[in-house]
Amino acid sequence: MSLYSYKVFLEVVDSGSFIKASEKLNLSPSAVSHAVKSLENEFGFSLLNRNRAGASVTSSGERVLPYIRSLIKIQNNLEQEVNIINNFDVGAVRIGLFSSVASNWFIKILHSFKQKYPGIDVIFQQGDYSDILSWLRSGTVDMAFTTDELARNNNFMPLKKDPLICVTSDDFVPLNFMSITPEDLRNSSLIINKECEEYDARKYLEANDLHPDAYYETVTHQTLFAMVREGMGICLIPELVASVAPQGVRKYPISGNPSRTIGISYSDSETVSPAARLLTDEIKEYISTL
Repeated sequence: MSLYSYKVFLEVVDSGSFIKASEKLNLSPSAVSHAVKSLENEFGFSLLNRNRAGASVTSSGERVLPYIRSLIKIQNNLEQEVNIINNFDVGAVRIGLFSSVASNWFIKILHSFKQKYPGIDVIFQQGDYSDILSWLRSGTVDMAFTTDELARNNNFMPLKKDPLICVTSDDFVPLNFMSITPEDLRNSSLIINKECEEYDARKYLEANDLHPDAYYETVTHQTLFAMVREGMGICLIPELVASVAPQGVRKYPISGNPSRTIGISYSDSETVSPAARLLTDEIKEYISTL
């Protein structure tokens, strides 16, 4: 069984298309198709469903996919370790991000990392909490920014606490004039961003047995802040998200000081690649300056 065929198969799975895989691998579509067909012949069953829309994994393919990912990961880790021993910093690392980390931290981290290790490719994917969990479990990414609650059943390296705060319209005044209390929330409509912060807000509401009269759910932070500014409700979001709030809104601390802890999780903590270790060190170094 050829590792080359495994790599081609994984690229088709990840791209969802023989054409896209051929472009990524710099191969002809027929060469990609032949590699996958050869693997299917060796295994004795179909790995991919082929149709005009692209390619999808068969049920049998799903069963062997984690093992193939593991084999390729081990090979990549070995190659990276050999290169580092020989003073060649080359390799690749895939990392999952949620939006507030991507916009506030990761671009700076990536810029510094690429200056130090130009030979290491960093492939990042941005999604919501559920996307990140799925990517970690499937091995689609090597590592990801997560939170303490999100990574409850996964390995987790805490990095920094991120307080939950309340963003309101400019004319909103808390009952105690200083911070948001459960009483303020009982009398207000709540706006939630569905991408990630919905989980953080609902956790606080459930802990305080709060059931706001109305919910508004948005997809983007821009929409969320626009609705808050117009007085349509208030929102509970992590401070990192609120750092990009526009003028015309106010930010208040929340009683009880709720927070999330942002950290790093790995798809497999037993086989962390050299490139992933180097990126982790760069992340830790950046966080230490905040």
